[in-house]
Amino acid sequence: MSTSKITPFTIDISNDVLETIRAKVAAYQWHEMPAIAAGGDRWAYGADMEYMKELTTYWLEEYDWRAWEKKLNALPHFTTEIDGQSIHFIHVKGSGKNPQPLLLTHGWPGSFLEFTGIIEELAHPEKFGGNAEDGLDLIIPSLPGYGFSGKPKTPVGPKYTAQLWDKLMRSVLGYDTYIAQGGDWGSVVTGWLGYNHGTNVGGGCKAIHLNMFGLRPAVFPETEEEKKWAEMAAMTFELEGAYLRLQMTKPQSLSYSMMDSPVGQAAWFMEKFNTWGDTRSPDGDNIEAAFSKDTLLTNLMLYLVTGTFNTATWYYRGMMEEGGTNMEPGKTVEVPVGIANYAGEIFNFPPRSMLEKGYNIVHWKDFEKGGHFAALETGSLFAKDVQTFIKAL
Repeated sequence: MSTSKITPFTIDISNDVLETIRAKVAAYQWHEMPAIAAGGDRWAYGADMEYMKELTTYWLEEYDWRAWEKKLNALPHFTTEIDGQSIHFIHVKGSGKNPQPLLLTHGWPGSFLEFTGIIEELAHPEKFGGNAEDGLDLIIPSLPGYGFSGKPKTPVGPKYTAQLWDKLMRSVLGYDTYIAQGGDWGSVVTGWLGYNHGTNVGGGCKAIHLNMFGLRPAVFPETEEEKKWAEMAAMTFELEGAYLRLQMTKPQSLSYSMMDSPVGQAAWFMEKFNTWGDTRSPDGDNIEAAFSKDTLLTNLMLYLVTGTFNTATWYYRGMMEEGGTNMEPGKTVEVPVGIANYAGEIFNFPPRSMLEKGYNIVHWKDFEKGGHFAALETGSLFAKDVQTFIKAL
């Protein structure tokens, strides 16, 4: 066990901070958006103003941060410092005599909130008809520069974070080995954990579970199916990658408008939740088919109350400065890998034949429902897939 100090942490946001946010939301001056034909996609040009007005009205009149603060504080929060970087994390001890540790990593524009709804089922499966001996210790950190983790002085990325996480798990928390899971940035961090910090190369990560294609093997599409996927992936990036290019190159310019505008941040985030989440419903696409207003606003508030929109977007620049998200030619992730393939994931996995050239896949599950924020969207389905993967190990 490391001598790194672990300090219990309580979320306690001042009334002044909350009132400043509220005043800016109330004072927002609405502008115009393009006319949309009846039955047309109201999100086609970006965040739908009709929905944004509905959301901000709820924010001002009904949303209760204090209730959510109390709910989140029911979880065991801690902070520690690793290599000069302050890290916030939730640490829940699982049932059973010797629970395995599971490290869960969120992405952007998400937060640790994505996993809070499945903590009980993963840590204490006996409460859900399962076996207590399958309980897991859960470690849910906030990425550097996100939420209650400290703000780095310069951009850092997922490769650096994987190094921090391996130290968190082994040196700070004292686990010899652990399993890691992630989507969005979490999938890249988790990929690097399996690649650079796997037990096969002297690290502590013994297996990884992914719900997005993050760390890329140095392979090329060969079959017709693989080539078709590559064409679709390229088209998706053309249509949806503008935010990434901006945040990867000039995040500081974006920050000047966003840091001063809670509604601006809300619109930037809501468009992603609407586009990336599986919003299909019997009545057509609907953001609230996947996420409640309270969930959307609480996740947003974790950025607003900590003032971390800026440093969170730095993460994209940090990734670029690290050299990107590609494996070296000829190298692979050798630890066991589980894949949760959600039909609504916009940044979807390539065919298994292609992915297996870079990953030691021992588990693959296709889901008809669920999108980019899989844990948040599918809850128990997500938890059961993680449990199935871990049991099979």
